[in-house]
Amino acid sequence: MAERALIIGLDGMPRTLLTELAAEGTLPRIGELLDEGHCAPLRAPVPEISSTSWATFLTGTNPGRHGIFGFTDLVPDADYRTHFPNLMQLRQPPLWALTAAAGGRTVCLNVPGTYPAPAADCVVVSGFVAPRMENAVTPARLLPVLRGFDYELDVEVGDVAGDPEGFLGRAVRALRARTDAMEHLLAHEPWNLGVAVITETDRVHHFLWRAVADPADPLHGAVRDFYRLVDSCVGRLVDLCRDDDELFLVSDHGFGPADRQFYVNSWLREAGYLAPLGSAPKLAAGLDARTRAFALDPARIYLHRKERFGGGGLTASEAEELAEEIAGELTALRCDGEHVGADVDGPPLVSAVFRPADLYHGPLAGHAADLLALPAPGVQLRGGWEGTALLRSDALTGTHTRENAVFYRRGAPAPRADDGVPQEPYDMVDVAPTVLASIGIRPLGLDGAVVLDVREEDRE
Repeated sequence: MAERALIIGLDGMPRTLLTELAAEGTLPRIGELLDEGHCAPLRAPVPEISSTSWATFLTGTNPGRHGIFGFTDLVPDADYRTHFPNLMQLRQPPLWALTAAAGGRTVCLNVPGTYPAPAADCVVVSGFVAPRMENAVTPARLLPVLRGFDYELDVEVGDVAGDPEGFLGRAVRALRARTDAMEHLLAHEPWNLGVAVITETDRVHHFLWRAVADPADPLHGAVRDFYRLVDSCVGRLVDLCRDDDELFLVSDHGFGPADRQFYVNSWLREAGYLAPLGSAPKLAAGLDARTRAFALDPARIYLHRKERFGGGGLTASEAEELAEEIAGELTALRCDGEHVGADVDGPPLVSAVFRPADLYHGPLAGHAADLLALPAPGVQLRGGWEGTALLRSDALTGTHTRENAVFYRRGAPAPRADDGVPQEPYDMVDVAPTVLASIGIRPLGLDGAVVLDVREEDRE
């Protein structure tokens, strides 16, 4: 049984891309790791966004228990007010608390959704969204250390469309400083569980996916150099491990092209489910019974029920009928690049529509949206309130996917048919119990299972 485990997070890294880059030699250190263990496909929760996925990673529980359903959410019992959930809204103990309960100590660096940094016997440097450095670091004595490395809480995006090279340069700058700081903290602070997340991969994938995927893109070579830097940074963190330390790689979701952005609230207005923009200019101003449904990012649709909203007009039975109607219409939508409709000759915009009971369980499941739409390949679903166009251009050329995330463990063999373990892909709730079990911690009440185990005959 190991005394320490290190998790290296690669935000937004698809498993297929990671293995391809390793095979072609762009990621030589990661390629060595892949030869020494098993890299399994991982499935993100719905919605397939960082805030929900990293909260699930941190707690080993589903959103119906940890309470983080999106980057923005409705304030409970406040009708139409929204807020940005952060660590204070997380309703299940995170990894550092689970480790501390077993007598261990955690160094947790740059995990999204960990702001404000907790007052606890651990090291936490918050990931985005983190407005103030002073509230993003525990213990506070580490603030001057981070500033000495010119540490940035997130990449400065700037004008990507006008200056993509400048954006990539800023991502490189942030990654270098982040790795310097992570290396220092993991080398000088005691830990049983180390967590270090690289978020620059997600930023580059969002804004420069075309350069990632297309060898003819002018920035393709520069992006390959960026991946070589990522590989070097991972190698530096791996070099901090002892021979008997457990080592994991994890990503929070997959990634793919964003060929089009589809605005769900605009479609709800056009279909007559949401009051016109002029009479409902923003959600916070409140809605009346003319609205029967509205969406929050990315595609979480709330039915305007009397029992939930002050201005709602739907009864429970009416809401149930409407849920089936909207789900059917969304999954029937097609797009040819200019037109949207059920009779349009083109690929679908939505691959599936879930009900909360399909995805969540626990005391907070009732806070979820009534319908959760999953985009079709190449589509980015958006919940923006402004504007009326169904399709709009965007600086983002890449988007999240629920499937194809990464879950790697050094020393783990590929599952055998007779292993009796859950079939791949694994679920994000499986990460926390697997990592904790590797250092002898088995907390009760987690939703996931221990997977990627090392067979006894393979242990030294």
